[in-house]
Amino acid sequence: MSKAVRSLLAALLALTLAVGLFAWGFAAERYKVFPITWIRKIRVLLGAPGWPVEIHSKSPAVAALVSVPYLHGQFDPQAKAAGVLVNERGRVSPGLNFFSTLGRGDAFLIDNDGRSRGRWSLDRQFERSELKATDDFGFPHLFGNGDVLAYVAEKALFKLDLNSKVIWKYEERVHHDAFVAFDGTIWTLSHVFRRVSEIDPRYTSLLDQIDVLSPEGKRERRISLLELLENSPYAFLLPRTAGLSLPPDTTTVDVLHANHIEVFDGSIADKSELYRRGNFLVSMKNINSIAIIDGRDLRILWLWGPTNLTLQHHSTMLSNGNVLLFDNGTKNSAVVEVDPRRNAVVWRYAPAHDFFSYIRGACQRLPNGNTLITLSMPGYAFEVTPDGKTVWKFANPAVSADGVRDSIYRMTRISPAQLPFLTASR
Repeated sequence: MSKAVRSLLAALLALTLAVGLFAWGFAAERYKVFPITWIRKIRVLLGAPGWPVEIHSKSPAVAALVSVPYLHGQFDPQAKAAGVLVNERGRVSPGLNFFSTLGRGDAFLIDNDGRSRGRWSLDRQFERSELKATDDFGFPHLFGNGDVLAYVAEKALFKLDLNSKVIWKYEERVHHDAFVAFDGTIWTLSHVFRRVSEIDPRYTSLLDQIDVLSPEGKRERRISLLELLENSPYAFLLPRTAGLSLPPDTTTVDVLHANHIEVFDGSIADKSELYRRGNFLVSMKNINSIAIIDGRDLRILWLWGPTNLTLQHHSTMLSNGNVLLFDNGTKNSAVVEVDPRRNAVVWRYAPAHDFFSYIRGACQRLPNGNTLITLSMPGYAFEVTPDGKTVWKFANPAVSADGVRDSIYRMTRISPAQLPFLTASR
């Protein structure tokens, strides 16, 4: 065999080998076959930079649109942990902590050492057989005089006094939240059931609306979120499940699943027209979106979230004009601060491990710059500094005999100066 032929065969062999290795490498990365997992493990151990991060799709399964009952807690391997676990004095923002524990119809006020300063209960409003552990409760607001707002999903919104006696009751299919606006009106979420053929002719749609109540609990206004979106440039975000395969026991399509409402008082309107007095912020979990709405003509002024958020909760407006929210995710959660004027994420708290609440979740920016986070389903709340250090941590002491810790709806840090009833009752 001539030297030229041998050189040609060697070149062909090298080319074949190169093509084969390329194909194998492509298949390993594309289909996650040997040796890709070993390469990644070695890369992590060595700390080698530059390897693309594997992104899991943030989009939830279409089954997330199916209305499902809530759970009241989850198993905790550290079931003996209870009350305040961390309290770094001098670094913790002072105040009292108002929270409710799901499945029991109770709300509590404690100081940063865990000492009780108040308690409210819905128990006397229902027979024991009526109040189920899987019912969705929430105490979204504590007034300065000791009154509270409390909802039982699908039943009513209550205003209770300091002794848990009913002041008034708004009987509608309320859920998730109630916000006391600057003028004393109360904005709460409710929904109706109606067949909407454009969404899915097979099933009833669960349609969210905002009910605006007088301070005495009488409805003054009702805003349909479906109509608001249908008449906006964001109508394309509305789900269309017709023809899609949903679980066999499906009866209802939960179209938006609104879970938080907040009305602006105009105190930061000088920063942008977005923050004009009477505008409001709403979170719509099932389309992964938060939006600022013009309170006069119900136009969507700003909407953000699709491809950036996943099943988020508790979006709140900060004094700097940014929005803080709890991004639930599908495997790991995060707390995100976004600037609506630039659509820019300016702060994010996202531990790689042990930070996940697949439903609920809340966050509050504190006066000292720290952030109070409610990891709802596991039943924990903690305060973190801007650089992510935990300086206060609380475990809901309500734990069952089989180790299931009750979830926390939301924890809110309140200055004692805002609660004159504490001194008046002494």
